[in-house]
Amino acid sequence: MNNAKIAFITDNVKMSTEQAQRFWPIYTEHESRKRELRHKAKQFRDENIGSMTDEQIQAGLESRLANRQRELDAEKEYMERYLRVITPRQLAQFYRAEREFTQLLLQRLQTASK
Repeated sequence: MNNAKIAFITDNVKMSTEQAQRFWPIYTEHESRKRELRHKAKQFRDENIGSMTDEQIQAGLESRLANRQRELDAEKEYMERYLRVITPRQLAQFYRAEREFTQLLLQRLQTASK
């Protein structure tokens, strides 16, 4: 995990040292799970539907929907786990800080590519 991201978010959310030590392993696990679910979803998108039967396409669409439900279930599970470590306010600040960090990275990449 990017140390700059951890520092940025920990500071913006104002996590205590104890909170941060408990929060970040959960976050790392959550990110790994999201990557795994996205990989499964990508497999169907990469299929050539022109060579598939309607039944195969139907099964793929149902699989895609089931995967989206698994993603939603995981989000709920991890939100509950986060809330055992940080307050609801801190969790809302975390989501905002995570978006802000991503935007900062994108801005830096755009500036560097010019």
